Amino acid sequence: MTNTTAAKTVILTRREVFSASHRLYSDKLTPEQNKEIYGKCINQHGHNYTLEVSVRGKLNADTGMFLNISELKQIIKEEVMDRMDHKNLEVDVKEFEGVVTTTENLCVVIFQLLQKRLNELLYEVKILETENNFVIYRGE
Repeated sequence: MTNTTAAKTVILTRREVFSASHRLYSDKLTPEQNKEIYGKCINQHGHNYTLEVSVRGKLNADTGMFLNISELKQIIKEEVMDRMDHKNLEVDVKEFEGVVTTTENLCVVIFQLLQKRLNELLYEVKILETENNFVIYRGE
C-alpha cells in the first residue's frame, strides 16, 4: 500500500490567547488629530487577544508531519507570549518604539518575530482583537 499523504502540503495552526494593554496614539499627529482618529482608544486600555499562527509545509512520509506542534508552541511562547502577555505594548515591547500599537501593526510585528525562527514555514498570523474584529498578515 502506498502512502497517499506523503509530500502533500498542509497548513497547521496554533491558537494562543494573551492579554496586553496599549493606547492608540501617534506622536506624528496633534492631540486633536489623535482624538479624532482614535477616539476613546487614545486612553490606556487592554484586550484579550487571540493569536492564530499558521505554518505551511509538505508532510514527511515517515513522521506524518512537517513541524512538530510542540516546537511551534515553544517558538510562539518565546517570541510572543513571554514578550507580550500581560505587558504594556508601547512601554514593554521594544518593537513598538515609535510604532502605533494598532492590531494591524501588532500582527505585522508578531509575523516578523516568528519569521526569524520559522522562515518559509510561516504562512499567516491572525489576531482577533475582539469577537468581531481581526487582522490577518501573510507577509509581503
